[in-house]
Amino acid sequence: MGLKNILMKRLFILLAIFPLTAFCQNKDSIGTKKISIGLTFSPDYCYRTLKPDASVKWVASGRDTLEIPKFGYTTGLNFALHINKRIALEAGFLFSDKGEKTKKYSLIWITPSGQPDPTLPTKNTFIYHYIYLDIPIKADYYILTNRTKFYITAGVSPNIFITQKTTSILEYSDGNSNTTTSSRRNGFDKINLTVIAGFGFAYDLTKRIYFKLEPIYRRSISTIIDAPIKGYLYSAGLNAGVYVKI
Repeated sequence: MGLKNILMKRLFILLAIFPLTAFCQNKDSIGTKKISIGLTFSPDYCYRTLKPDASVKWVASGRDTLEIPKFGYTTGLNFALHINKRIALEAGFLFSDKGEKTKKYSLIWITPSGQPDPTLPTKNTFIYHYIYLDIPIKADYYILTNRTKFYITAGVSPNIFITQKTTSILEYSDGNSNTTTSSRRNGFDKINLTVIAGFGFAYDLTKRIYFKLEPIYRRSISTIIDAPIKGYLYSAGLNAGVYVKI
């Protein structure tokens, strides 16, 4: 925990310095449009890995059999500081929905008559949402620097836990369904640290506006919950955004 706390403090110091560095440039820097602000959205393919204690390996094995990936998303505001034509630093404030879901499984009921009861559900699915405020800090290295650009990117992201939501979908034999959602905050680590890697394409729409498309991979390196079964989230997404140079 000591190393994690040190890393977190350094990341937050860097995050605090970044906007000041970006917005306190001299006139020449501002004139060359080195600073950009962008809105981004990424549909994400999300899942997790489990690391259980020896006594609960059977529980983790059961979850691995029943649970599968789900689709989530990451969206929010990004700031970019272009050091030169090759290098840019980015930081952001992003809202993300990560997690997993269960396979659709059948429910078997034993009734006094021995006959199916149409008022009872026949199938069930659980969807687990882990909601975070992500604060990514990453560097972009541009390989192509013309109007159409290609770059590689890497960084880290401290993610602040907001809440965990569980959606239950019950299906009935007549085709109807019933959806309920519950939330919980207790038991989860308040901050989760993630590494980021990917590559991207950027295209200048005008002298001030450009578009980015970025396949991105995110993986947590700290557990989301301090429990006998530890969970590590990961996702693959396609990050798209429009940036304006200011």
